[in-house]
Amino acid sequence: MPWKKLFRSRRTRFAIAGIAVALAASACSGSGSASGGDTITLGLPVQATTLAPVYLATDKNLWKDHNLTVKVVTFKGDAELAKAVLSGDVDVAVGSLTGPLTAEEAGQDVKVIYGGFDMTAFAWYAIPEIRSVAEGKGKNWGVTTLGSSTDLLTRFAAAKAGLNPNSDIKVVQGGASAARLAAMKAGQLQANIFTQPQTIYAEKEGYNKIMDLKDLVDGYPMHVTWGKPQFMDSNPDRAKRFIDTLSSAMQMTKDQPDVAAQSVASANKISLEDAKASIAEWIDQLYPDGRMPSASAMDAFWDMGLQGKVFKSRLPDSQWLDSRFLPKTS
Repeated sequence: MPWKKLFRSRRTRFAIAGIAVALAASACSGSGSASGGDTITLGLPVQATTLAPVYLATDKNLWKDHNLTVKVVTFKGDAELAKAVLSGDVDVAVGSLTGPLTAEEAGQDVKVIYGGFDMTAFAWYAIPEIRSVAEGKGKNWGVTTLGSSTDLLTRFAAAKAGLNPNSDIKVVQGGASAARLAAMKAGQLQANIFTQPQTIYAEKEGYNKIMDLKDLVDGYPMHVTWGKPQFMDSNPDRAKRFIDTLSSAMQMTKDQPDVAAQSVASANKISLEDAKASIAEWIDQLYPDGRMPSASAMDAFWDMGLQGKVFKSRLPDSQWLDSRFLPKTS
């Protein structure tokens, strides 16, 4: 769904309410908008095990090593997160690439400053009666929010199976993975896109894996770090220290996955065993140098977005990517 229409839709009222709730919750835990000094308000779209480096940096307060105080606010999807960035309530976001790209396409000035989360960690699961994507025709398919990465990917998967993603399936906005898994168990959804650990839980419930993202692409921009250029331009040193800390947390995740798993388990309220399994699924696609996925993977990403009508046209990298804060590589 185009970004401008999203802002004018009925869902906007719910997104605004969600932002207020998220910010109020963050205030209770000491979070809030950055007002100066070395504070940064970081926004996350949902709780996800793929955000392990962020949880590790927060749990071990690696931010402090770079003289930063980072306040973390978690929203209910990329749409809410993007609105918070554009309003100035959030300084920096770590979320899907669709957020900044749709905002940029709609005339908002935003920039991606770091990648590194190039994970093909998504998979689709369906009720026992459905054994393939094609058999999901006419069924309800769960995604986090309309216009999000999960929406884009689900429509792409449906098209790959020969379905018309706009008429042959019903894409349902269902929130985070845990909520969508519950909706599936309640019979409200028949197919869903998940990452770990919900993939584990879906298998335990007897649901069929009907497609794996890694069978479609060799990389995917699961999360990117982005924000408004005004913040980066006004606080270049603070932005650089944020990226350096995130890069260090990524490297620590790779070097000490069991330590990172403890932070993931605590943040997501899952077992340590499930946290370790989640990290093992994508750890080889975590890049501390902040790179974006391969050229072929990015071509596939844009094809998904254009096919799903999330984007009107492919934007040149110079319009949305700012590489000045990336770690220096030898």
